Amino acid sequence: MQHVRASTADRVVGALAVVALVAGAVVIGIQRARTEQFMYISELGAVGLRTEEWFRWGFVLVIVGIALVGWIVRDVRSRGRVLDRWRPSLSLVVSAAWFLVASQVNCTDGCPAPTMPNATPRDAVHISAAVLGFAAGAWAMLQLATATDRWMRRLSAVGGVLVASIAATGGLISLARANTDVGSTLEYVAAAIGVAWLVTLTIVHLVQRPSEEPVDDAEHPRDRVEAT
Repeated sequence: MQHVRASTADRVVGALAVVALVAGAVVIGIQRARTEQFMYISELGAVGLRTEEWFRWGFVLVIVGIALVGWIVRDVRSRGRVLDRWRPSLSLVVSAAWFLVASQVNCTDGCPAPTMPNATPRDAVHISAAVLGFAAGAWAMLQLATATDRWMRRLSAVGGVLVASIAATGGLISLARANTDVGSTLEYVAAAIGVAWLVTLTIVHLVQRPSEEPVDDAEHPRDRVEAT
């Protein structure tokens, strides 16, 4: 496969994406370290908690990073009858948009599920937006797992399996409201893998960016000259 050098603008955007993702993850990680009890990610931003504002800004940084990564991979196409309906970049932008809603409409204390008696409309909006954001991100992972580039396929396939399995386990424990320490820890691990995947994806794509239309050696201008 032929590769083209990333433009200066893309390298700058890529650097900003990596900085935003890492900075956001660090801010959220620090807030988690400040709490003495095991809490799920959304619970850190619950209304009235001392970690509320810091968590919101950390979440927004991660969201900005996701959107910028969407710009970086805008030239990548997926394969498959369903996965190729739109580009992975759009899925990432949609994911960022839903997460932005979740970051601004934070849940109440404990982030009760919409079906619980103490849940409020605010909780329903937050959880619904967070689930849709995660679903769009997971779809982007599936799309990128069918990309033309070998490394992008491998990174996305491995990252997708890890995030899906770990997050699903943590989510089931969360819904059951059982063993919060294990469930919340799994959620943080899945989120960390997701951020690491986005950072690695950005770096790999900028280093070995595939050209839109690979050059066919048989049609190389030099070959045509020699043939004449």
